[in-house]
Amino acid sequence: MTKDIGAVMGLYPTPVTVAGLMNGERVNFLTIAHVGVAEHGALLISVDKEHKFSDAGIRENRVVSVSLVNRALLPAADYCGIAKGAQTDKAGVFKYHFGELEKAPILDDAPVCMACRVIDEISVGNFTNYILKPVHTYVQEEYLTAGGKIDYEKVSPILFEFQSAQYLSTGKAVAKCWNIGKDYAK
Repeated sequence: MTKDIGAVMGLYPTPVTVAGLMNGERVNFLTIAHVGVAEHGALLISVDKEHKFSDAGIRENRVVSVSLVNRALLPAADYCGIAKGAQTDKAGVFKYHFGELEKAPILDDAPVCMACRVIDEISVGNFTNYILKPVHTYVQEEYLTAGGKIDYEKVSPILFEFQSAQYLSTGKAVAKCWNIGKDYAK
């Protein structure tokens, strides 16, 4: 039997990401786990307005990088979610370089890093939701399949679960999409 537990957001866990941005001449990194797919070619990051320094940098430059976090990056990513950019210089937390989008730092050690342009923003409650269009996606070669696609089993992205305030690891693939349901009706 199901039980009504109230108006609880039940879509967690979500991928942990690190947003790389510039505010003035300062590089900053912010951990964001309120992320999602807006459509096949766009994603959403939701930035708490309390992160004024990061929010201002994204708003000013209209570019940001978004990197997936794996176990190796998790301690540094967690730190970037704790330390506020206005009080803490986080430029030395990750090795990075700049690509074509000069104000979107690319994390050198991230398994997957997307340099994105802001195409829209929507304010909801205490969050600014930025709709982003990836312009370049950088992937460590060890995380690519033989066919040149991202191998998420190898990346093993870390997930954020809000209700218990914990990180979860992803596992192995369990089935092929648009395949496992073919025999369901039989």
